[in-house]
Amino acid sequence: MYVRVITPPDPIVTPADIAGDHGPDDAGVAALIQAVTEQIDGPEGWLGRALGPQTLELAQAEFCEWVGLPCRPIITIDNVRYLDRSEDEQTLPDSDYRVIGNRLYFRGGFTAPAIMRAPDALRIRYQAGYNDEDASQVGGTGPVPERARQAIILSVQHLKSLAAQDVFLRVDEVEGVGSRQYSVTDAASRVIEQACDRMLTGLRVYS
Repeated sequence: MYVRVITPPDPIVTPADIAGDHGPDDAGVAALIQAVTEQIDGPEGWLGRALGPQTLELAQAEFCEWVGLPCRPIITIDNVRYLDRSEDEQTLPDSDYRVIGNRLYFRGGFTAPAIMRAPDALRIRYQAGYNDEDASQVGGTGPVPERARQAIILSVQHLKSLAAQDVFLRVDEVEGVGSRQYSVTDAASRVIEQACDRMLTGLRVYS
């Protein structure tokens, strides 16, 4: 089984959310946001969760009674397809399955068709992430958890500080002029990292 991103999510944090004198569309800050987000979001992220809405596709070798869909929350199923014995792609009618939580169940009476022997013979394409719609309604998954946004913001600000040329210089002293002491110390770095970890621990999905 493997999962790939078909349509990536829009950023849930923008350069305007990051403190500093950069512009609201600063490309360098946007790149840092993307780098941090990729570390935690979607199939490749350690959080095990989709943040911004995105299209994913799970592929596996065979039909089962149910299929666990990674990267909750699940918004909706786009389609369920399979390769038949002739390697032609077929699509199941949506009346053959339903989603409960982050699992796709095949309905009672469903008989799995014969499929070819391949690691991607069964393909489930679906939408996952927080879509800012009422979570009590079908297809609604609510807003992105604010602690996830704040963890990204804090991490990006930390990376920005590390990008400064003299970030590792603790004291810069010029005789007759004075000295500067930089605020980004090793201890401060650890505090930031630990804060991000604490903010995201409750959201982490363990498989």
